[in-house]
Amino acid sequence: MFSNKLFSSICNDRKKHPERLNATLERIEEVLIIVLENNAKDVIAECAKGIDNKRAYIDEQHGARIATVIEKHCTVHQVRMIADMLMDSEISSAEAVDIHETYKIPVSRLEKDIIPVRGESAWLLDNNGKAFLDMDSNYSATNLGMSNDEIALGLYNQAIQLISMKEDRVHIPRTRFLKSIHQMMPEGLTNFYWQNSGGEAVDKALKIAKAYTGNKGVVAFKGGFHGRTHGAVAVTYNPKYREPFFLDKEDWVHFVEFNDADAVEEIFKAGKAKTVILELVQGEEAGNRPADKAFAKKLREVCDKYDALMIVDEIQSGFGRTAQKEGDWFSCMLYDIVPDIMTIGKSFGGGYPTTAIVTTSKIGDSMVPGYDGSTFGGNPMAMVAAMLATRQMREKNITGNVIERSKQFSKGMDALKKKYSFIGEIRITGLMIAFELPSAEKVEEFQNVMRDNGVKVSLSTGNFVRYLPPLIMTESDTEFLLAAMDKTLAAIG
Repeated sequence: MFSNKLFSSICNDRKKHPERLNATLERIEEVLIIVLENNAKDVIAECAKGIDNKRAYIDEQHGARIATVIEKHCTVHQVRMIADMLMDSEISSAEAVDIHETYKIPVSRLEKDIIPVRGESAWLLDNNGKAFLDMDSNYSATNLGMSNDEIALGLYNQAIQLISMKEDRVHIPRTRFLKSIHQMMPEGLTNFYWQNSGGEAVDKALKIAKAYTGNKGVVAFKGGFHGRTHGAVAVTYNPKYREPFFLDKEDWVHFVEFNDADAVEEIFKAGKAKTVILELVQGEEAGNRPADKAFAKKLREVCDKYDALMIVDEIQSGFGRTAQKEGDWFSCMLYDIVPDIMTIGKSFGGGYPTTAIVTTSKIGDSMVPGYDGSTFGGNPMAMVAAMLATRQMREKNITGNVIERSKQFSKGMDALKKKYSFIGEIRITGLMIAFELPSAEKVEEFQNVMRDNGVKVSLSTGNFVRYLPPLIMTESDTEFLLAAMDKTLAAIG
């Protein structure tokens, strides 16, 4: 008689797992090959009897028969492995890829080298049961790791109580969040407007700035990246993002060289703009390039001189990512400046999608009812996630861990550079890391070999490899990373 666990992994118990479907024969075959290796052929043949479509849902009659076959041929340990892998995914890797390629609008390059199904701390487990140290953290969105028991429980509790509420309605989860978050914010940034994505937050920040200044002009920087929505793309320099959508000749956007405060002042002086937007550590388009401290200080002075607004985009760099001393929750704190408007997101909700614009009460009051709105911004689920995630960041002393891991990585990187002369420039700001290899082709080769060595690296800018690891990364995780890098660099050198 088969076990309930094995049968339930094949024929799903919807009362316990409403999110799952019944397994397919193709997935069962995939798992049997992984677990039994060369001994899988005969078991697969017996399981397949009477089933014509390998991708159809298995019914209970066939499911009971397949469970009996598996238990007859496998050890107790193997049965447990099979059941666990089927619970992680009832759909085969090949079918998952095929469905994505068929139905996903190709707005981005489809990553299909691994299919993550489970996360634990800084590690990912894929559909084939292989573990990978995650060096992307979903573009810095999962800084607390790829799964989180407390956030999961909080979201469950909220979902059975009140799952959604419009942005303009007072509710308790948001009140709880606001009671605790201000201790992390730069001085004076007290007022929030919640959104769902980083680009959306940038769009709304630009609207607030224009409403306050009465001037539509915005200065942005070459090498900057601010998101994929219409307004965010308009202030992102790379023409390849703007030209397809006729945003490359907008008269209200003025691009200048990064670290050039004088160029910003000239535009302000001419009355062409009264807002500047920047990343203090330019990420995606510039390879994690930090601003000069003298530039940041002067830019703040220029904004004050012309009564202009500074928007600092902290979507990727915020919540401890760039910390150099404990309590550096945002990159602006490294530079000892306070922006007029700040966009926050990514890890804000511990992986749950929520972002916000934060500003002063004076600037915020320039927006009046009807100027904007959001159905899902600041909804109860998002606010539970944000409250729990930010509380965990403080309790875990995330900024302290970032400082220690950054030092450890920096020391290890120096040793690797001495050993492998083809490593070029190294950029380390907290755990916002990049290093240069001889070419973009060499970067791709490095990433592929790192995957073979148990580390998932997807981010790059030209010939720079970029790391954005979870901020809970441990000392032993970092040792594993450096050892994998050593092995990989030796292989590709």
